[in-house]
Amino acid sequence: MTNPIISIDNIKFSYPAGITALNGISFEVTQGERIALLGPNGSGKSTLILLIAGLLTPNSGTIKVFDEKTTSKNFQKKRSRIGIVFQDPDDQLFTPSVIEDIEYGPKNLKLPDKYIKTQSTNILEKMNITHLKHRPTHRLSFGEKKKVSLATALVLKPELLILDEPTANLDLTSRRNLIDTLNELNKAGTTIIISTHDAEAIPELADRIVIINHGLKLDEGKTREILQNKDILEQSGLEPPATVSIFTELKNQDIIKKFPLTIDEGKETLSQILKNKQ
Repeated sequence: MTNPIISIDNIKFSYPAGITALNGISFEVTQGERIALLGPNGSGKSTLILLIAGLLTPNSGTIKVFDEKTTSKNFQKKRSRIGIVFQDPDDQLFTPSVIEDIEYGPKNLKLPDKYIKTQSTNILEKMNITHLKHRPTHRLSFGEKKKVSLATALVLKPELLILDEPTANLDLTSRRNLIDTLNELNKAGTTIIISTHDAEAIPELADRIVIINHGLKLDEGKTREILQNKDILEQSGLEPPATVSIFTELKNQDIIKKFPLTIDEGKETLSQILKNKQ
């Protein structure tokens, strides 16, 4: 069995005001997985990803990333292997221009200037934001800021990419481009963890789901299994993707054998049903 690159063991965390955010979370992530932390707002998802990235320290329990405890002094050496994209891009962008934000991480690591210029150019092109290169970040639209935030994480070629509510407030085109970009990265070997309450996006973004609510892990399993479990979703204040809801009756009538999760799967299922009727 492949050794996990993330091991979370009985993590508990409370904020100074006494608010308990996490109360005994445990699970593992292996190299190349796409994991969704699914739960309603305030469930503890964002706190958990900050703990995984080493930006917060747990009150008890341990988190190991790349075989190093996040509380260890040596963990700082692992940070360049981790990319994180916050829910609000204004929490991530702080320099006068887009290119300065993108180059900040590599410069902070004292990487060679030639490498920084080449890699930054490649990322600008990949994210289709070259035209924004010299724009002030505060003059960008929300969708543009999201793209730049992702670019600042990708410029270091992270082995682990963590994203907090990546699809929130994106228009349909930006949402589609983001999903495609993340899946390209995953195919190239990047491990991806997303924190979200957007069940509609998960079928295309995750192979496995960990459901969190009120600081507790309620369930964990393959995406298809979790998104068909209406009871656990309702218990978490969530709704299944529209495709699951639409095809539930067809499954109950034994017209189809398994739920389509994505729109493409839904189209294929409907096409097959129509063929069988002819």
